[in-house]
Amino acid sequence: MLIRALVFGLVCLFYLAYLVKALLLKRQGVQVNLLGVGRKSKRTLAFELLMGIVTVVGGILQFLSPIFVEPSSFPLSWLGVLLALLGAGFFIIAVKTMQDNWRAGFDEEQETELVTSGIYRFSRNPAFVGFDCLYLGVALAFPTLINIVLAIVALVLFHIQIAGEEKYLLATFGESYRCYQAAVRKYI
Repeated sequence: MLIRALVFGLVCLFYLAYLVKALLLKRQGVQVNLLGVGRKSKRTLAFELLMGIVTVVGGILQFLSPIFVEPSSFPLSWLGVLLALLGAGFFIIAVKTMQDNWRAGFDEEQETELVTSGIYRFSRNPAFVGFDCLYLGVALAFPTLINIVLAIVALVLFHIQIAGEEKYLLATFGESYRCYQAAVRKYI
């Protein structure tokens, strides 16, 4: 019962942080969800649609798994809790550090600043590390086939998204971003 409550609470905390940050930025006139927005190739738009579907389905399953799925054995379930805790922590710290520059996706016409302080001194993509840890944590705590497959698919999609964002950041910030890439790891 404790595993269920902890994972459910961490999933709630993670997505509450996501929604609160999105609402605060929206109140400032910032468009947060840039997935499928802007002048992008059909391939990019299709990818972003797929990523959006996977993350929505993943989020729903992350809420439902602690309610309907039996937790895994002792060591795996607690490892799942630890990963979910790390995921929520990384994500919350990342979006707080990004301030008004946090978005879901990117659009070449958006205005943004390069953030390299705080947690971004240690990881170029701590928000994605947070997502990765949450997906893996839920999959370990509640190891159904769909949770495991969804976690793997999400990690691959997030990795591809990061590659696109890094191309955008390199084109936007040039040498500053190249130096940042050389100094800070992509993940952790």
